[in-house]
Amino acid sequence: MNNAFAKRLSFTSPLDDDDADVIDNLCSRDRRVAAKRYILRDGDQMLRFPIMLEGWAACYQIMRNGSRQITGLLLPGDALYFDSYPDCPAIEEIVALCPSVVAFASHEEMDRAIQSRPTIGRAMRNYGRIKNAVMATWIVNVGRRDALERMAHLICEAFARLAMIGEVDGNSFHFPLTQDDFADVLGLTPVHVNRKLQQLRHEGLIHLRSKEMTIIDRYALQQVAGFDETYLRPAREAPATEDTLLGI
Repeated sequence: MNNAFAKRLSFTSPLDDDDADVIDNLCSRDRRVAAKRYILRDGDQMLRFPIMLEGWAACYQIMRNGSRQITGLLLPGDALYFDSYPDCPAIEEIVALCPSVVAFASHEEMDRAIQSRPTIGRAMRNYGRIKNAVMATWIVNVGRRDALERMAHLICEAFARLAMIGEVDGNSFHFPLTQDDFADVLGLTPVHVNRKLQQLRHEGLIHLRSKEMTIIDRYALQQVAGFDETYLRPAREAPATEDTLLGI
């Protein structure tokens, strides 16, 4: 499988070659998006939902004072609002953080894919559960962890999510976040971000240069973060029984 979305879904639930072909067709309508260009604007009608094939994007909301809070990072293989309705407007701004390739699939196309390939539907359900787990973990990260723990946790999560689809090289991976982006993800100031990055470097845990992140000591970084990647892994679905099919 070369399609990042297919790789992401196949990690959550096994897919075969026919499933991959259906997903390839679903992602056939794509376009390149330059860094800092919008993929969606707040209030846009969700006639098609975007799928990240290459690159990173950020979902964010603008506060009354003009500051920005990034509420999610979309990495290769991630879909945006796949569970929305066509007449449901976007509630966030979504911007590419680096040059990206984004596919745009209609709700009708996704419905057909799920109906024709139940295995894709199962993979999408598992993917949705993981997205919800990531959201819950981000709330804990900003609300309860200190600055160093937040930063270490974000780096560990990005590595794990990319490793699941083969987007890492050893312990190194593309990491396009600027210090301002970091600050808007973690709820810190850029100055505070700089200090904590320097601390992780000085402690020999990471190396960051030219948007390339290398985790030097992954175990130690996970210990700093309190990181456990279990939440990123799909739960086993119980086999269907007569009672579950009847909704009992």
